[in-house]
Amino acid sequence: MRSTFQHLLRSLFLASLMLALAPAVMASTYAVVVNAQNPFSGDDEAKREIVKHLYLKEQSSWPGGIDAVPFGRADGSPEQLAFEKTVLGMSPGDIESHWLKLKQMSGETPPRGIGSVRILGRQIGKHPGAFGVVLASEAAGIEGGKVLFEFDAD
Repeated sequence: MRSTFQHLLRSLFLASLMLALAPAVMASTYAVVVNAQNPFSGDDEAKREIVKHLYLKEQSSWPGGIDAVPFGRADGSPEQLAFEKTVLGMSPGDIESHWLKLKQMSGETPPRGIGSVRILGRQIGKHPGAFGVVLASEAAGIEGGKVLFEFDAD
């Protein structure tokens, strides 16, 4: 009887914890972070368009001539999935087809996927044309980076 009660209490605790965390998991705000020296500016729509073209390697440099160095996140990570869906406007199948076609046509491969925010931040700080996506709450911790734009995903 006692173990059943403890099991019930533990289950209730876990359920309430999941409910409390659900809004944070279901709807998050992300930020595309660029090197702080990147002078590119514009409205959010222009920023999204240029990031999309640079990430998909349809364009190789930022307006102004800085070579782009796009970084992805780990495959299947919430950051990468949100970026692909919201900024690129593509499904996982669309992404796979894009990279396969690009590889066959020009030898281009997808941007390097980086799982760690700390490592991504170091890479963004090191390369003037670098960019990547992080949780908006993590963006301030990227030394040598600045937020280009934020987006919400659910």
